Amino acid sequence: MSTAEPVNNNFTVFGIDISRYQGNEISFLTKQTDKLSFVICKATEGITYTDSNFSTNWQAIQTKGYVRGAYHFYHCNDDPAKQAAHYLETVGSILDTDFPPIVDFEGVSIDPGINRENIQPNLLQFLTLLQQKTGRKPILYTTNNTANKYLTNPEFANFYLWIADYSNSLALPTIWKSTGWILWQKSASYMLDDQLNDFDVFNGDANAFSEFIQSSKIK
Repeated sequence: MSTAEPVNNNFTVFGIDISRYQGNEISFLTKQTDKLSFVICKATEGITYTDSNFSTNWQAIQTKGYVRGAYHFYHCNDDPAKQAAHYLETVGSILDTDFPPIVDFEGVSIDPGINRENIQPNLLQFLTLLQQKTGRKPILYTTNNTANKYLTNPEFANFYLWIADYSNSLALPTIWKSTGWILWQKSASYMLDDQLNDFDVFNGDANAFSEFIQSSKIK
């Protein structure tokens, strides 16, 4: 049974993100005791890889009453349209009660030999396709350094930011300074039932969280 408390009690809406590396952790989570509001799981990577635990995680997260999210690890050397198709086919329907599509873009997304001029337009194409196909505005996960180096087009600020920053003082990428962040990955060492997890907080209270899930729908 989970009894962990949030690492920062100033945040009332928090969760974890998981993949096959956490094994069957979802089986041991209980919303009434672990106090998590949401769980985000890895779905896909590139144009062929599917996380081996995705199907189990995706269903169990919903069954256990958490708000669920599914993320795609983006590779710059893979066709953005094919990556979008792979993610959407794997995840299937994204419900109004789920997070919008989530994209993981970090340093190792920059594959060796990639033409850097194509990085931003291709990633924008990928995000736009997800938005068009799902009717939801995607969330983009990244770090401050990666974003300031590779995501300089102001159009990226049209998408929600999930920032990874393990310091006590959060630094936002330049283009998101005026729009702010939605999720903050504060730690990679949050322990639940002897399992290390990434710890994520939402920028707001429970009411704001519910409003965010609803407002991510494109009108």
